[in-house]
Amino acid sequence: MIQRSGLRMLLAHPLRAVLWLVVLIVMLKAAIDGVKLGTAFSSQDNDDVMRLLSVRDWIAGQGWYDVAQYRLLPPDGVPLHWSRYIDVGIAALIIPFSFIFPMDVAELVAATLWPTMIMIIHLLVVGFGTQHIFGRAAACFAVLCVAFWPLTADLHSRAGQLDHHNVQLLMMVLLAFAVIWPSRPVVAGCIGGIAAAFSLAVGLESLPFIIGGGLAIFIRVVFLPSPLTRSLLFTFCAALGIGSVVFWLGQTPPVMRMQQVCDQLGPQTLLLVAVAILASTMPLLLHRWLKGPWLQLGAAAVLTAIGMLLVWPLLSGCLVGPYGALPEVIQETISGRITEAKPAFLFAQARPMTALLFLLPVLVSLFAGRALWGTSRRSGHYPDQALGLLLILCAAGVLMVFLQMRTVIMVASVVPVIGGVVAAHLLQGYLNKRDLTKGLLAIAVTVMMTSPGLFIDALKPFIAKGQGTNTLSRDDCLEYTSLRSLNAVPPGVLLSHINFGPGLIWATHHDGLSAPYHRSAKAMENGILPFSMNNADMAAYVRASPATHLLICRGYGYDDGFANTLANGGSADWLRPVAVDDDIQILFEVIRE
Repeated sequence: MIQRSGLRMLLAHPLRAVLWLVVLIVMLKAAIDGVKLGTAFSSQDNDDVMRLLSVRDWIAGQGWYDVAQYRLLPPDGVPLHWSRYIDVGIAALIIPFSFIFPMDVAELVAATLWPTMIMIIHLLVVGFGTQHIFGRAAACFAVLCVAFWPLTADLHSRAGQLDHHNVQLLMMVLLAFAVIWPSRPVVAGCIGGIAAAFSLAVGLESLPFIIGGGLAIFIRVVFLPSPLTRSLLFTFCAALGIGSVVFWLGQTPPVMRMQQVCDQLGPQTLLLVAVAILASTMPLLLHRWLKGPWLQLGAAAVLTAIGMLLVWPLLSGCLVGPYGALPEVIQETISGRITEAKPAFLFAQARPMTALLFLLPVLVSLFAGRALWGTSRRSGHYPDQALGLLLILCAAGVLMVFLQMRTVIMVASVVPVIGGVVAAHLLQGYLNKRDLTKGLLAIAVTVMMTSPGLFIDALKPFIAKGQGTNTLSRDDCLEYTSLRSLNAVPPGVLLSHINFGPGLIWATHHDGLSAPYHRSAKAMENGILPFSMNNADMAAYVRASPATHLLICRGYGYDDGFANTLANGGSADWLRPVAVDDDIQILFEVIRE
């Protein structure tokens, strides 16, 4: 009887059933991946490994404001532009578990639980938020999309993924729902504003989405004026402004608060926030003289232009991007190697399967959502208006993807909801009239949104070409037991390829000289330049560095240089081989003249 009543409850509340199912799947995936972390964490993304190292150092006593990594380029270290706020959440898991397990095990438990918790919260927000605005059917489809679309389910949400992007994605989801929430404007505005401010504090990648969110709220006010929409805008602006200042003060040391920075929340970003707040609120405060939406939009545009002119002297230096201060040769190397920083078209040429896997649901939701909105926008029903606002955010995100592929995470905050609305509409059309066309379209949209790989697998024979194998080779080079063999050698300072720095210092007692962090041009140079040089130039470079040893991975695809010779068994008179009990790691002691 208890089982039957439980089944009836799930059937009566389909969203709960779907949520229970996907949460169970997420937890099973986390358990399976978490068991492997002990030997696989060193080969995680560099930022994931470096995040755990930063948390470890903070727990060990490094200062709150001091986010440098001192085991890179010792003794001065490599400065990072990261926020301690993410470290707090991870440390809050590590410390309690350290009373039960050894510290290294506690770290891996936390590395498993942290992204899993973020993912579960993400699912709950999307599920109940979508149900509140668009209904249960749309919510079920949206949750399934979040749980199975590789962009949301795997890219930043699996065990070991500690970088801040999963938190940013959650903050953007909260902001998106604040933009379209149909009631309680003060609560929605506070949540949206604080989420936007916190997202800026942990990384500026979401700035374009936050601008789009604020613009959507402003458009909602000027075209649908009411006490509710005005309260939403003013509350959002207040929460964003106050939250940005509070988070900035909380993570920036007093002596650096007036320092101009372009890669984290600082005076420049705060000025942009101030301009946006004034440009969106002043036309509403002057609504007696600015009657009509187009006059208010025009006034906002003029105020934005004036504000940007006033603050331009402080902002213009940021246009070159985070790599602008690096040597030109390093910039050229980065532009050629970091495929996710390329526009979508170039990314698709280099990695067509991955591009389709990420972009197919985006394109389906954008075009199908636009078609649905086009047929229903005159209904006057609020869900149709909310869909229009989400489409604005989606379109803005797609434009950013054309500039940089990695900004696809922005559209990931709204695509599942749009896709859920479309699939639910098609399903309802089939159920109402048994329209076979709509039924088949509902199935097609659901599959393309939740499992785009099924469509892409059929295309592999035609487009799967040019897919490199560097990722697999890198994982082999950073295999934990292989790196641990280096601990048989007394602690030294190792020069390695840029892809291996964080994993090396996490798994061994050695310090490193190279890492892909733009605030240290030297760390980037050390990991790139010598590995493309000939024998003589490489010898001069390495000897001039503080390196005690040179680390080469056997068989790794280095650039065309002497490093490839060393990786295939070569030797040099300025390098003394050091025996290690491993076939992958090739360690040389640097002989100085």
